[in-house]
Amino acid sequence: MDTSQELKERLEALRPLNAGRIARLFPHWRAEDALYVYTTNAVEGSTLTLGETIAVLEHGVSIGGKPVADHLDAINGQKAYALMLDLAQRRAPITLETILDLHRAVVGDATYAGALRDEAVYIRGSLHVPPNHVKVPRLVDEMLALYDDERNAEEHPISSAAKLHFRLLTIHPFKDGNGRTARLLQNLALIREGYVPVLIGPEEKPRYFDVLQSAQVAVPGVGDPAPFVAYVADLEAAALRRYLASLE
Repeated sequence: MDTSQELKERLEALRPLNAGRIARLFPHWRAEDALYVYTTNAVEGSTLTLGETIAVLEHGVSIGGKPVADHLDAINGQKAYALMLDLAQRRAPITLETILDLHRAVVGDATYAGALRDEAVYIRGSLHVPPNHVKVPRLVDEMLALYDDERNAEEHPISSAAKLHFRLLTIHPFKDGNGRTARLLQNLALIREGYVPVLIGPEEKPRYFDVLQSAQVAVPGVGDPAPFVAYVADLEAAALRRYLASLE
């Protein structure tokens, strides 16, 4: 695990892009909607390939033998990703309503869309047990207050964005759609501050869940986000290199 000083040095090496470069990348990101939807849904177990996701989103094709739920997740994912980019382009504040709006888009017309959970949830294959649902509204408010405090204290934007992702998944405030919402929220926070969105695809799934779970159980109840922040910093570095190559 990185020491705090090593992590600080790694983060400081990742500088934000200027406003002009970020503006030039928005059309690029919008054109990558199928890639983003494929990766984030694959992490959650979707069986659609990238090619099949493109066919569903661009041509309205139904893929034989694939679950209807996977098709709906792709369609909803495209809407949620577009919403995230629109919020980022407007540099909209990150509030409870922002998170609920992203969740509504992610899960579509599910009865629990945009609603904090009112029952216990358990994460398959994880040692982390999310908090009692009675605590969820307070914990989400505290999460947002911590994010504001960290930004006011000029904490590195990658760190504060990764902690939003980590804390939302640790609270697990929704009946379903927590992972997809957390990844969108992190990317919204990154783009707002001059960074680029991170893709977490199926090839990253084992490490993503391993780092997340070990960080969640490191300190009972709240976890230790430092290893997760370091992991996200590596992903952001790779993403920056990729997009800078397209700009240059």
